[in-house]
Amino acid sequence: MRGSATRDPKLQEAPEGLIDPWLRTVTFFEAERPMAQLHYYATHPMSYYGDARISWDVPGLARQRLEQETGIFQIYFNGCGGNVGMGKYNIATRAAREQLTERLFDAMRRSARAASGGVVSESEMPDTTFELRSLKPTEIAWDQADLRFTVRDDGPFAAAALREQLHPGRPFNDRLKAAMFSAWANRLNSGHRVIVSRLKLGSLQLLHLPGEPFVEFQLFAQQAASEKSFVCVAGYGECGVWYDGPDSIFRDRGGYEQTWSFTGPCQTSVETILKSLTAPR
Repeated sequence: MRGSATRDPKLQEAPEGLIDPWLRTVTFFEAERPMAQLHYYATHPMSYYGDARISWDVPGLARQRLEQETGIFQIYFNGCGGNVGMGKYNIATRAAREQLTERLFDAMRRSARAASGGVVSESEMPDTTFELRSLKPTEIAWDQADLRFTVRDDGPFAAAALREQLHPGRPFNDRLKAAMFSAWANRLNSGHRVIVSRLKLGSLQLLHLPGEPFVEFQLFAQQAASEKSFVCVAGYGECGVWYDGPDSIFRDRGGYEQTWSFTGPCQTSVETILKSLTAPR
């Protein structure tokens, strides 16, 4: 488990694993003038720890730098990065954070330049930038679907185990996690459903998912949509569920995400909703 940072050379040398390597950009225009740009990329947006300050970290630094350079309003959406971290390229120093910021800024700048008519090598930039210039009212649609997560009751999530973890004598972190899960389980048991939404603007589809979804869901959404669609996916909506990923996470060894997944297997439910929202109509 390499997480968002590591100094272990063996972990740094290991393959990247399953990721979505492309940052995607959507540009909105007023006439010929770019008004705003949305950027989507899937990774944990954290690189530097330990100084007790709240920070917008690498994405915020890159976004601010691009906005200052272009004068165009910039928005960054974190994609399905629940199981993707920066650890292969990050040793958790200020210098490493600056290097990561520069890499993300460079991708955002090249993508933004392509959207504004700049010359960019096709080998550098595949079809990952989208221009939204004019639409008919019939080409605009907002759709949403209710996602019902199930309540976990295995291992530390069983009722007896939770009561033990909530005991005043237990460490604070144990009590905190048990309290958060118990509150979330109560919501689910009362019938609470989470919304998955899709904004369709012509051939552009902007999907918004709950929790810290795994990158598999982002890749699935792109594949489920028609070939003409430009699909951007944002995670981190309703975060009461914490991590949500394919059913294989409950069989995997290693990692921590499945120990912080506050739902049982949900792959079929999520993929069914992604198909219904993105499928050609």
